[in-house]
Amino acid sequence: MSYRIQFAQLSNNVTTEQAKTILTTKLKLSDAKATQFLAGKLIFSPISQDKAIKQQKTFSALGIKVKIVNANKAQTQEPEHDVDQRILAALDYITTSIIRLEEKVDDLARLQQEQNGEIDLELENNNWGEELEFDETVESSNKPKNINWLFFALIAILLSLLGVIVAFPNLLPF
Repeated sequence: MSYRIQFAQLSNNVTTEQAKTILTTKLKLSDAKATQFLAGKLIFSPISQDKAIKQQKTFSALGIKVKIVNANKAQTQEPEHDVDQRILAALDYITTSIIRLEEKVDDLARLQQEQNGEIDLELENNNWGEELEFDETVESSNKPKNINWLFFALIAILLSLLGVIVAFPNLLPF
């Protein structure tokens, strides 16, 4: 059976800033990891019970009280707040991706219109005498429609990804 170390509380003579300094200097944790640990997140790998007890004593000597939790139960009992945060992060990523895609589609459509406009100006400026007349109307290819299909396909893929994340929140780590 494996166990993990989780922050419980600080000793009376240790402040949060001192604890952060201890974690970053003595245990070589990054600032972000130290903050996560002090917030109660499980940042250390699962270990045996003997090693967990030794680590608990080491942390106690540094002025940080920790508790030993069963690694299997800790994984299955993920707080609902964390799941909500992961879903919100996924939604934020998807919406920003959709906004970027929409901007790209607008840029491509604008570029195509500019290119078509330049061709029309070149034909009007030529002094060839008589105008050419066509019996049938010539239709230009509609590239923006192809771009719109690409845009909608990418939106469908992103929404499918969101559905998978909501249905299986533990599948993708954030």
